[in-house]
Amino acid sequence: MIRAYHENQIHGTSIFPLQVYSHHDKDGFYFVSQHWHEELEWVYAEYGILHLTIHGKSFTLNPGEFCFINSGELHEIKSTGESLHHAVVFNSSFLDFALYDACQHNFIRPVTNGNLMFPTSGSVFSPEIHGQIIFHMKEIIKLYHTLPACALLSIKIHILHTIELLFQSDSFSKNTLSSKGKDSLIKLKQVIEYIHENYAEPISLQALAEICFMSPNYFCHYFKQEIGKTPITFINEYRIEKACEILSESKLPVSDISLSVGFDNFSYFIRKFREYKGVTPREYRLSCLK
Repeated sequence: MIRAYHENQIHGTSIFPLQVYSHHDKDGFYFVSQHWHEELEWVYAEYGILHLTIHGKSFTLNPGEFCFINSGELHEIKSTGESLHHAVVFNSSFLDFALYDACQHNFIRPVTNGNLMFPTSGSVFSPEIHGQIIFHMKEIIKLYHTLPACALLSIKIHILHTIELLFQSDSFSKNTLSSKGKDSLIKLKQVIEYIHENYAEPISLQALAEICFMSPNYFCHYFKQEIGKTPITFINEYRIEKACEILSESKLPVSDISLSVGFDNFSYFIRKFREYKGVTPREYRLSCLK
């Protein structure tokens, strides 16, 4: 599964901008490359193992665990083995009140304007708070998929209860990203867009570094710090994901697919495919037919 680096799709509707994505992966091939969106995303692993990279840091979600992804944060997600996870994606602005009162000023607006950041890992919470947040997430997921009477109101209430728990446990942090840091992050997102658009062609470190106005050596250091892997690894992984897409949708020879996604060395392509997917391209194609 591939998504553009900047998601522009509407999650939910214009009058209720929230959507719950529930994904069952039977083969352990689920992978969403580095991307970002304006919406907040709350991820809950029902069963199976999920590996996430958020703002360059790696996290593992075991069954019954969750994480928060803030607006604009670069992130990717992949599974290990069979898994079922849910992603609650919503535009935080729908929490704003028409009447600007003390609640809006002290609690809601700091969240919706991005001045406060959600903690990434659910492990920072006490067992009691953790359990309560899991309860609210499960209720949001169930309400979204069953839509009983007042479901939309109930979902909003559960989100507000979760935010209340974070304030009570002093779990929010201030957004301290400087203007220089924001500019560097914008450039990094442009690098990812460049890779997504040019993966089928040769891509040099020099070309990527120039987008960020950095030397190649410093760029490699900065990229790994923010993304959690080297530029070469990122490019190879993305090319493999595009190859998976073609394998599942066509009958093209594997050697042709290798060339079409930017690998000019067939043996290297096979080796990297097995390294990232745990199977050969042929085995992957057969699994898609089951």
